[in-house]
Amino acid sequence: MIIRFWRAVAGSTEVMDAYADHLRRTTFVEMADLPGHLGATLARKVRGSDNELVVMSFWEDMDSTAHFIKGGFDDAVVKPSTQKLLKSFDLKVEYFETLVSTGVLGGYDRAASPDGQASNQ
Repeated sequence: MIIRFWRAVAGSTEVMDAYADHLRRTTFVEMADLPGHLGATLARKVRGSDNELVVMSFWEDMDSTAHFIKGGFDDAVVKPSTQKLLKSFDLKVEYFETLVSTGVLGGYDRAASPDGQASNQ
């Protein structure tokens, strides 16, 4: 499984709530229809009056993440309306390959083959 990771900062709880609503109503709904999409989440950490946000989406493999490629492979896709809403945001996304997982993410690990080399399940 591939985790697509992106960070942003909402300057207030009201902005964070509006962004969360936007994700719930549009972005996450659109992603759910894409082949290879396994789910997504928004998490936050409060720092003073700011809400640091992390958006993670989960994909079967790297090929599944190609839906986002408009420019460079790691360019963030941030709609103009979202850019206006947020205090700051990363221009790039990061991709992580899942090595070990449990719970609802279990079964998407990168497993070791009998010869000890890592291989995808």
